Amino acid sequence: MAENPQQLIPGDPVSPEIARLRKELQKIRGELVFLRGECDTLAVEKANLEKRLREYSEMLEQKVKERTRDLEAINEIATTVSRSLQLDVILRDSLAKVLEVLELDAGAVFLTDERKRELRLMVQHGLPQDVVTQIQVVPLGNGCPGGVVKKGEPLLINDCKSAELKDSPLARYPEFKAMAGIPLESKGRARGVFCLISRNPNRFREEDLKMLVTIGSEIGVAIENAGLYEKSHAHSRKMEELSITDSLTGLHNRRQFYRRLKDEMKRARRQRFPVSLLVLDLDNLKSYNDRMGHLRGDEALRAVAEAITASIRQDVDSGYRYGGDEFAVILPYSTGKDSLEVAERIQRTFNDFRLENTGLSIGLTELDHDEEIDDFVTRADSAMYTAKGEGGNRVHVEDF
Repeated sequence: MAENPQQLIPGDPVSPEIARLRKELQKIRGELVFLRGECDTLAVEKANLEKRLREYSEMLEQKVKERTRDLEAINEIATTVSRSLQLDVILRDSLAKVLEVLELDAGAVFLTDERKRELRLMVQHGLPQDVVTQIQVVPLGNGCPGGVVKKGEPLLINDCKSAELKDSPLARYPEFKAMAGIPLESKGRARGVFCLISRNPNRFREEDLKMLVTIGSEIGVAIENAGLYEKSHAHSRKMEELSITDSLTGLHNRRQFYRRLKDEMKRARRQRFPVSLLVLDLDNLKSYNDRMGHLRGDEALRAVAEAITASIRQDVDSGYRYGGDEFAVILPYSTGKDSLEVAERIQRTFNDFRLENTGLSIGLTELDHDEEIDDFVTRADSAMYTAKGEGGNRVHVEDF
């Protein structure tokens, strides 16, 4: 049998090289084992990173949902409070919307009276009646609302049995578990406080605080705007009243007389009810001024206004200084006969002032539903001049 020329022979000079290669191969096998371990470690780390990434993504998604919910809640409440400029409507609707959106059980709104250093309950929902009675007025520093204003920051209480509420009327009601007090701020001032109450323990979280403060600011601005509107509206009403009021007598003036008479005539035609008109003249005013002075003359004019006001039906009839020494009275729902009694009563009341050599000449007429306003006034005016021509200090009834 022929011998294999490649067969290794002991002592062959190639053997050390083979040994070295074997050693290298063993080293490579060790490195492969190490790399497999490293790969396994990297795979675990990758799995852990993927898990953390999923968790972070879920957490981020949850925070986005919560933030979206908060923004939607803020938007709903802001929309609600912007619908009105009337304070009572704003407070009532905003409390209802906050309780609805945040799914809370009860709440109350207090407004700050800085001069008296107290808060007043304006509106509430879901509170027991005895609690409502006791919290009508809360001194600054007391209870949830007083503490919020005094500290100038929100108050979260997730245990209504805590020392902070030991003196609160709510302490007697174990079903109320958690409370939040939110300042209603505008321009750095606490206009009031929202007290929100839940039956769920730990209902309010620190994460909710930013949203609640934002809601409080929205309502605080709405409260301030309502106050500004009321002041502006009151000023407008005052200016309007001044523009239609005679400054000497306090009666409405000629401008308002025609405005009111026009309205009464329209209603009378539509509803077919009677309207009577008196035109009055203060007799001998010029000579009275000459003798007694203009200050006494002004007193005589005021006496006419007082006699009219004392003799007519409030909120039905109306008296006016028509101009100079002339006055007028509109008498809705009054026939000529009814109005004659009013005219005589005005005359008697004025005469009781006993102003020397003065009196009232009064013309009276009843509306013809087909006549125009100028014709109606002219007929009453003519009746007054007739009374004056007959000697004055009397009533003349114009035929109708």
